[in-house]
Amino acid sequence: MSLIGAEVAAASAVAFLASAVVAAYVADRIGFAISPFAVLALAIAAAGAVWWWLKRRATTDRPAAAAFAILTTGTFAWLMWRARPDFLPTGSGSDLAHHLALLAYLEQHGRLPHDAILGAYLGEMIDYTPGAHLLTVLAGAWFHRDALHALHPVVALTAALKSGLVFLIARRLMPDGIPRVPFAIVAALLLWLPDTFFAGSFMEQSFVSQVVSELFAIAMWWTILVFTAQPEATSAMALFALFGVAGFLTWPIWIGPLILTLVVVVSTRRELSVRRRLAHLAVALLPIAIVTAIYASTRQVYGFQMVNAVGFAIWPTPRTLGWPFIVLAAPGIVWAAFDRRARSAALVFAAIALQGAALVVTGRSTGATTPYLSLKMAYLAIYPLSVAAAVMIAHAWRAPLRPAAVSRYAWLPVVLVSLAAARSLASAPPVTPVITEPVWLAGDWARTHLPPACIDYLVEDGYTGYWLHLAVLGNPRAAGRALHEDTFDPKQAIVRWILPGGLPYAIAGNFEALPRDIRTNVDVLARFGPAAVVQRRGTSACDSTEPRLP
Repeated sequence: MSLIGAEVAAASAVAFLASAVVAAYVADRIGFAISPFAVLALAIAAAGAVWWWLKRRATTDRPAAAAFAILTTGTFAWLMWRARPDFLPTGSGSDLAHHLALLAYLEQHGRLPHDAILGAYLGEMIDYTPGAHLLTVLAGAWFHRDALHALHPVVALTAALKSGLVFLIARRLMPDGIPRVPFAIVAALLLWLPDTFFAGSFMEQSFVSQVVSELFAIAMWWTILVFTAQPEATSAMALFALFGVAGFLTWPIWIGPLILTLVVVVSTRRELSVRRRLAHLAVALLPIAIVTAIYASTRQVYGFQMVNAVGFAIWPTPRTLGWPFIVLAAPGIVWAAFDRRARSAALVFAAIALQGAALVVTGRSTGATTPYLSLKMAYLAIYPLSVAAAVMIAHAWRAPLRPAAVSRYAWLPVVLVSLAAARSLASAPPVTPVITEPVWLAGDWARTHLPPACIDYLVEDGYTGYWLHLAVLGNPRAAGRALHEDTFDPKQAIVRWILPGGLPYAIAGNFEALPRDIRTNVDVLARFGPAAVVQRRGTSACDSTEPRLP
C-alpha cells in the first residue's frame, strides 16, 4: 500500500517533535547551552526533509486527509477544553510536582542538571529521561510562554497526533472491499472507551513522559507497517530510528515491544536476503543503541532502574477499561492473530504482554514489591487493541452484507462507537486541578519578593503546596521542611496559622475561604483573584538561610 498525504503530514509532524528532543539532548550532552531557536531550525529542517522524501511517493486520499485532520484537531480541542480556563496541567500527585521542578530548572538554566548536588532538589528527576521536559521548555520558548503553561498543550498535541496515527494504522490494516476511512475512524474512537488509559493518563494521573513517549512508540509501529508494504524502503527504518531515539529519551520503557516487533517482522521477510535484513535492522536499531550507550555512560541511570520502581498505576479491570471495550478488543486481537494483514496488531500486543511479564520477573528479582511497570503496559496496549477491534468490526460488517450495502451503511459503526465514546467521556470524573492560575501568580510573586524558606501554604490540596514548595519557590526536596509530612497538610497549616509564632508568610489558595481567625490576623501583601500572599501579624519564626535551588 502506497503512502498517502495524511501519512506524510503525520510522519513530518512526529519527526519535527522527535528531532527537537534529540537535537536538544545532543546539544546538552556535548556541552552547549540549549538554544530553542537553533533547535527549532534543525527540527523544521528535519521535518521538511521527511516531507520532501516521502511526498515524492505519496498519493492523494482526500477523505483520509480530512478524517486525519478532524480527528487530530478534534482531539486536541477537546483536551484543551477540558483544561479550561487556565489550560494548566490538570493532574495531581507528587509526580506532577517533580516533573514541574525539572521543567523549572531547565527553563531557568537552559541545561539539563548534571551536578550531583542537585539531587537534593530534584531527586530522581536529575537522572530522568528528559524528552518531554525538553520539548515543553522548547515549545514555551517558541511561543513566548513559560514551561508551566506550555506543558498541557504539548502533551495534548501528542495525544491528538496519536489519535491520528491510530487512524492511519487502522486504515492500512483494513480488509479489501470496504470503505477504509469509516472503519479506521472507529479505531481512533475506540481509544476513548478506556479513557482512563488514554486521556486520563495525563489529565488525571500526570504520567507526562509516558504519554509523550507513546506518540513515538505508535509512530514506530506505523514505520513497521510502511516497511511491510515496501520492504526496500530504507526511509521507514530511518524514521523508526529517529522515533526510537526520541522515545528512549522520553520514556524508554515503550521502545522494547516495538523493537521486538520490528525484529520479528524484518526477520520473516524471506524475499529479502539475510544481508539486506541485517542492513535494515542496523539502520533502525544502531542509532537507538548508540544513544542508549551515551545515556548509560553518564550518571543518568534512573531509566535502567525503572524495573525497581514502585508507584501508582491503574489496574486494567472491567471497571476501568469498560465492558464495551473488552467485548470488542478481546476477540479483535484474536482475530488479528489469524489475519495476515492485521497481524502486526497482534504482534505489538504480544510484545507488550511479553515485556509486561518480563518486568514482573525482573522487578521481583530486584526487590520491587508491586507490578507497577507491568500495569503501565496496559496504557500502551489499548492502541493495538483498538486497531484490532476496528479491523474485526470491518470484517464482521462486510460478511453478511452485499458490497453496495457495506458502503451504504459503513458510517453506522462510526455513529455507534461515537455514542459509546461520548458516554465514556460523560462519565469521566470532573477535572479538579491542583494547579491554578491565581495560585501560580501568587507563588511567582512570592518567589521574587519573599524568602522562599519562610513561606507556608494555606491551600486546599497538599499537592498544591508541594508543587509551590519545589517547583515554584525552588526549595530542596531532600532537606528542610519538605521532609516533614505536616508541611503540606492543609489542616495542619490552618492550625499553624491560628496559633502564634509560625512562619511569617503564606500563599493562600482562596483567601475568603480561610477561617476568620486567620483572615483578621494577617496583612495581604498581594492579591490575585481568590489567591493571596499574606503576612502574619505578631510574632513569627523562620530560618531564611535554608538553601534553595541554585
